[in-house]
Amino acid sequence: MKDEEIVRCLQNGKENGLEALIDKYAAYVGTIIRRIILPSMSESDAEELASDVFIAVWRDPGKLTGKNLRPYLAAAARNKALSRLRTAKQWQPIEDELLTAEGDFEKETDRRLLADALSAALEEMEASDREILVVTYYYCRSLKETAFGLGITEGAAKTRLFRARERLKKILTERGIVYED
Repeated sequence: MKDEEIVRCLQNGKENGLEALIDKYAAYVGTIIRRIILPSMSESDAEELASDVFIAVWRDPGKLTGKNLRPYLAAAARNKALSRLRTAKQWQPIEDELLTAEGDFEKETDRRLLADALSAALEEMEASDREILVVTYYYCRSLKETAFGLGITEGAAKTRLFRARERLKKILTERGIVYED
């Protein structure tokens, strides 16, 4: 079934549209989600997120057209995966090894404070800047992988990444955090 037909069926509330959507795009949506959440989360989490994407499309197909179906699914998958990761990270327990660490406590404390400052700075940034920084650096993606995941050209990804780094540097510098060798 072509995308236009799938969208028409979804907008008319026909279940065969949802079945066709899942048949055609399950692997695509699953790949996007897995690239973001694995190995931090499990395969069952990836499957659950993929289901959430398709349910969201089923419930609100009004924004869809035959031309935007694939990019819409990519954005929905990416957003659901990043949202789940943010939620999971907020509730992670304090590691026991930090409480009984036999190392340089001062160095570890500095590292944690810097991580907290970086996290706060990222939260202050626009979502598009934060997204490209997190996808590229936190998930260790190449520029090509980042561009593909965001659905933009490599040149656009390079420009966005440069500008996002400059904004992050400005925020951190204003807070008195500077890089020293």
